[in-house]
Amino acid sequence: MRNVWDPMTITAPRPRRHKLRESIPAQPPAQPRCSACGTDAYLEFTDYVPASYAPDRESLRLPLVSYSCKHCGRHYSHKVPEDWVPPGWQWYA
Repeated sequence: MRNVWDPMTITAPRPRRHKLRESIPAQPPAQPRCSACGTDAYLEFTDYVPASYAPDRESLRLPLVSYSCKHCGRHYSHKVPEDWVPPGWQWYA
């Protein structure tokens, strides 16, 4: 007898256990640059979120930057070191 799928049979999905923190290491903050062109000369910054305190008021969230390369057209977004700011960026209170 063949193993035939019966539409009236209900099966519970198997629980999946993902260990994302162990399987995907966190990327360290890096200076913005285009990995394809190997330079930061053609970067156009589209978004910047400065460093801020986490809700626990103890830890600091690193700044986040989004940018694209005007030479090759690639887009990037990642955390940057806490002392880095985009060229010409000023904080207005």
